[in-house]
Amino acid sequence: MSLIQQKNLGFLPLILGGRPLLSVYFPIGDPKFPIQLIDLYVACGVDVIEFGWPALDPYLDGPDIRSSMDRARDADPKAYLKEITQLLARRAKRPKALLMTYAEPMHPILGDSEMMGYIDSILVVGSPTYSVRRLIEKESRKSCVAISTFIELPVMDAAITEACKADGYVMLQAAHGLTGPRASVDNDNKERISELRSAGVTAPILLGFGISTGAQAKSARLLGADGVVVGSSALRAGIQNETVLQKFLEELRSGLDG
Repeated sequence: MSLIQQKNLGFLPLILGGRPLLSVYFPIGDPKFPIQLIDLYVACGVDVIEFGWPALDPYLDGPDIRSSMDRARDADPKAYLKEITQLLARRAKRPKALLMTYAEPMHPILGDSEMMGYIDSILVVGSPTYSVRRLIEKESRKSCVAISTFIELPVMDAAITEACKADGYVMLQAAHGLTGPRASVDNDNKERISELRSAGVTAPILLGFGISTGAQAKSARLLGADGVVVGSSALRAGIQNETVLQKFLEELRSGLDG
């Protein structure tokens, strides 16, 4: 099967067997987060690796991811993404590669078909009506890159409309405020997920923002989510050391599957 054919399948086949999706953030170019940590993501059962493109103004992100992006300022994001996805391509069974990026003007990915070849899906943070987001998603479609979408709270009709078009996954903001650990998972997410399904969203719905333990990942599943997106806590663990990160990823996987 060609890479393009694989991309056309989106993420839905990953959950057809009942396996919930674990999507975990991996910073692009952060010198405190060694590239070799990608091996742990694969070994610990991460389904989707969410590569974070350094943004000038990551307005939805808390201090962990914002600081990581600041540290990556001098990196070459494209070269880094190429290197790490080549490492993944050598594996017989690899996680999906998703690029998370803010819709910033003059984004380097616009018109760069080579960069599109490194990813399976893209999630562009920005208003559904913002022209830059539209342009990036249009270029992604041309390269058969699946479109994932982010739904910010409060849930608006325009965001639901875009989510209905997603063929990657839909990331639902699980808590108000910025990214970062929370003490619990908001039970109101059950109603939000039900609303999205009733509106016609067919892509996997993952809860993100605040998921920081295996127990919370399990709670997300009980609320009806198809999986979780974890960012800040994984970043903290990886910066500490490999052992901490491995234990954290294994806990997330166990919580989802249990």
